[in-house]
Amino acid sequence: MSEEILSVKDLSVTFRQADGVTLDAVKGVSFNLSRGEVLGIVGESGAGKSTVGWGILGMIEPPHLCRGEVVVNRSGKNVLSMNQHELREFRWKEVAMVFQSAMNSLDPVITVGKNFGQVLQDKHVVSSKEETKARISELFGIVDLSDGVQDMYPFELSGGMKQRVSIAMALGTAPSILIADEPTTALDTITQFSVLNVLLDLKKQAKIGAMILISHDLSVQAYMADRAMVMLKGRLIEVGSKTEIFENPQHPYTQFLVSSLSLEKSGEKEPPTPGRTGAVATAGAGGCPFTSMCPYVMEKCGEKFPEMTSLSETGSVACYLHGR
Repeated sequence: MSEEILSVKDLSVTFRQADGVTLDAVKGVSFNLSRGEVLGIVGESGAGKSTVGWGILGMIEPPHLCRGEVVVNRSGKNVLSMNQHELREFRWKEVAMVFQSAMNSLDPVITVGKNFGQVLQDKHVVSSKEETKARISELFGIVDLSDGVQDMYPFELSGGMKQRVSIAMALGTAPSILIADEPTTALDTITQFSVLNVLLDLKKQAKIGAMILISHDLSVQAYMADRAMVMLKGRLIEVGSKTEIFENPQHPYTQFLVSSLSLEKSGEKEPPTPGRTGAVATAGAGGCPFTSMCPYVMEKCGEKFPEMTSLSETGSVACYLHGR
């Protein structure tokens, strides 16, 4: 059995808006990550995928609330209980994240090498200019960038090159876990494929301990992930191996997503429309978020969100069709 390197238990995130209104972005999400695997987080925009990544890094700050337990085994501490000094040591060194807008985060008035060098120096990875340049060259080699990129400015780079720089920077401190948040957004198809293969190569070469891939693109997840977890409106509704999720989904919402992917591959234009065959139920604050579209909805679906039911060694689902 693979070594578990991350444990997330009952992670919940509540955002407080300026007018005092609160929004529950993530609700009681629990999962683990094993060494060597790519775990995909799947879901539509607003599902809470990126927020899970921020929570793992301890980036949810007051007045917003983040509750639960996030433990990376290398440190053994609950990230959500760390002070600011501990968090500075933890971020990048234990877990690094390639953010959704990372390709646009480089300082436009200094060279890529200086940008990168500042990160390595801030994290005390290097101690001299010579060491900095050598370390950047090594990391650029890993992501298939030429050494000359160090002397270029961000505006001189293509989108794919910027994304490779972002990945290299995330690897700079040799983190045990890499979180990639929509790493191929806004890239053309060929560049997407190239960047994804860089990430897969990092896994094969054991340059990272494990990866969490956040993407709404089901084709990307089907290509990359060993295991996938499906989220909807802050809830984790199904988790399983790639085969279980994409070939034998159990939750009606996951079935809807996968059928949409199949439709896309077939070239048809109209998406499938779920319909109801059971009793009508309106989802309350604690109910299943798919009740308004589910063809199998029951009265209790709108009253209380179902507990996760184990279906196999790797698969589980939160649905009353499979549990109480």
